[in-house]
Amino acid sequence: MRNFCRNMMIVFGFACLVGCQAYQGENILHLQSNDNSLTAAVNEALLNNQELAPFRFHVETVSGMVYLSGYVKTIRQSDTAEALAKKVPGVKSVENNIIVRK
Repeated sequence: MRNFCRNMMIVFGFACLVGCQAYQGENILHLQSNDNSLTAAVNEALLNNQELAPFRFHVETVSGMVYLSGYVKTIRQSDTAEALAKKVPGVKSVENNIIVRK
């Protein structure tokens, strides 16, 4: 009887661990999907701005934090890109790594 109870506890514990891992996997997929949506929304905002449309930017999003990189001609353009990214709903913060190059 003791062996049976011990074995059942082991099986139950293992099942709980597997269930927790599956739930965590779903959360990671949801975060990745949300990050992809944010990246697309930021890219769209940058492309729709006439001042920034001629420039190419790299946008990466990790857990709601947006990383911008690329090249522009003025500080104002860099600031505009950052401001546009911050306005996108769901963006938690923006790290602006855009380089001003004349």
